[in-house]
Amino acid sequence: MSTARKDLEEMVDVALWEWLSPHAARARVILVGAKLDLVDVGIALTEDNTQLVQSWIEDGWLRHPTAEELSSWNANQEQEFTSLVVPPFVLVRIDA
Repeated sequence: MSTARKDLEEMVDVALWEWLSPHAARARVILVGAKLDLVDVGIALTEDNTQLVQSWIEDGWLRHPTAEELSSWNANQEQEFTSLVVPPFVLVRIDA
């Protein structure tokens, strides 16, 4: 296992929306679809794998939250997400 992968795996954690909302206000929150692993996405971003990241965006597996999602989460600051910080972004997946 690569050091980068191990480091990113150790950084995956649960975050409440109230902690994430300031990042969302700066368009730094990226939703990661269930098909993708947060660490794999983090590695692609840190390695500047533009082609892979672009394909995920085009396929809808990476995206910014919609206005409706933001409104819902702002109303429920306790909403939990699995998250990974990969500056300048915060990758998140909803913990249903």
